[in-house]
Amino acid sequence: MNLESELVNFIDDKATRECGDTALLNSSVYTRQLNDHINGIHELSNHEIAEKLDCLVGYLTITLDFPLQEMELLRVRLCEGKNFNNVDELSYIKQTTDTFPKAGRMNLSGQSLFYASVAVRQDDTALRVVLSEARAKQLDRLNVMRSHQISGSDLNVRIIGLWDQVRRNEKPYYLKNDAFDYCKKVREHMVQKFDLKLLLAFDLTDRFFADILSRAGSERLYEVTSVLSSIFIDGKADGVLYSSVQAKGEAVVALKPQAVDDKLEHQFVRDVLVEKSFGYEFYQFKTLAKTSDIDKMSGKLEW
Repeated sequence: MNLESELVNFIDDKATRECGDTALLNSSVYTRQLNDHINGIHELSNHEIAEKLDCLVGYLTITLDFPLQEMELLRVRLCEGKNFNNVDELSYIKQTTDTFPKAGRMNLSGQSLFYASVAVRQDDTALRVVLSEARAKQLDRLNVMRSHQISGSDLNVRIIGLWDQVRRNEKPYYLKNDAFDYCKKVREHMVQKFDLKLLLAFDLTDRFFADILSRAGSERLYEVTSVLSSIFIDGKADGVLYSSVQAKGEAVVALKPQAVDDKLEHQFVRDVLVEKSFGYEFYQFKTLAKTSDIDKMSGKLEW
């Protein structure tokens, strides 16, 4: 398996041009300052947050696009016993303002993204994950929409925190073997070319990204993670893939609205009752109803 020449040249150029001492200093200082902001120790302006993250992403990590096919996704909303009537009520937010929706884990204030869990295994794992992400409680009624990727399309996602897993040789179950092997080859080339301090700067940066995305949510945390996400999905990327906070190691995505419109088909919606919540992503639940059809033109749900 050969690395793309453009990627090899990028790594070789980094090895030649970047000073390991400076890179490690920048990584350690910026990650510490961002952590201090998240923890309420010091205050950073929005501009300072963006500037520091832009430096970390632009200079101290390698971003790969992963074109995924045949993805199955689940998205959920609390319905409080009255089922939704239209698919738009379960999809991404259509009407936004400067302040709505408020900043979330991956979306900036006023930015609409499609959050969903990835159904990889042939069981109810993804449903339990999406219930945990919605913080479902005992006796909650929720509508769960299942969507699949249009045949022949590519969802170009960027995986945040991937290099931390590559460094540990911990393959995410949702990543194919050849894709993970390719990432390992990239890492091997970095080890060969980078001096120890430059390599440490890259490792520290990605460890920080993986860490902040795995933390319980807070307003200060989202001020950082939402900007990080916006940098990663800038340009041609359709969205980001990252690990669920509530169900560690399980795959969740945040997709741009255009990617949802162009590359997903909504299959059906289930009305789910949470009978018991045991903690984390462990639930006992049952399906009360399921749509018989979703009108492709109007989006009307037929129950």
